[in-house]
Amino acid sequence: MKKKVKENDFARHLSYFLSKYLPGQMNASSNTVISYRDTFKIFLNYCRTEKNLKPELIQMETVKKELIVDFLAWLEIERECSISTRNQRLAAIHAFFGYVQKESPENLFASCRFV
Repeated sequence: MKKKVKENDFARHLSYFLSKYLPGQMNASSNTVISYRDTFKIFLNYCRTEKNLKPELIQMETVKKELIVDFLAWLEIERECSISTRNQRLAAIHAFFGYVQKESPENLFASCRFV
């Protein structure tokens, strides 16, 4: 009997958020979409290099408050980002989780642990 592979809900939500929701429904500028995309590129790289989490295996339930707090601290300390840059990255993450709460109520509990 084959084990059912769990769909990567984080990747699905993130892909739709960046490619459809921001530019289409929110009419976000291309610069905003690029900035948000870059935030998640950095976040996924952080997950891979610092937390040994393969990006393709990250689920919504994986992304907890502690992971985000650690990521923000890493931005400041290791990447030497300014507070305003860190806060801009946090705003992108908040926007994503706000989207997930509205578009996917089954993930409401998981995303509420962060927001």
